[in-house]
Amino acid sequence: MPGFAYAALALIGAVAVLNLVLTLALVRRLRTMESGHAHDGELIPEVLPAPGLDVSGFPHADLAVGRRTVVMLTPTCPPCQTLLDTLTADADRYRDDTLVFMIGTPAETASMAPGLTGFDTTTISEQLAETAFRVKGFPAVLSLADGVVVDSGHQLPVLA
Repeated sequence: MPGFAYAALALIGAVAVLNLVLTLALVRRLRTMESGHAHDGELIPEVLPAPGLDVSGFPHADLAVGRRTVVMLTPTCPPCQTLLDTLTADADRYRDDTLVFMIGTPAETASMAPGLTGFDTTTISEQLAETAFRVKGFPAVLSLADGVVVDSGHQLPVLA
């Protein structure tokens, strides 16, 4: 019987060591992801601009003065449609300071335009959104103050 007890203790010890090794590997993986690097060492691309980006010289809209919310939507992404529905359902609250960029060609974004009546809207290419605003993921919501990005995200800001 003592031999059986030693074997059981050895098995329990081995399982505990394996559990510890796997937990440490998971912690290391989470720390790597938090630092902005993929598992192969490459940088994970940012899909939204960092605060401090100056977009005051953007030629298609006056963003240089005051507070503005810039919303970028594409006609083909489901989260963009959800955000568009939220934006239009509460249009009175968002209409005053919101500028909506419809990403794509005018023909591609034509289905979005009727819901945005009363909003400042313009159609721009995805390449222009990427170069001027450093946005690579949609929907994108940027909060600007005097032409400088102060916050960015994928949801509309909560208004008081």
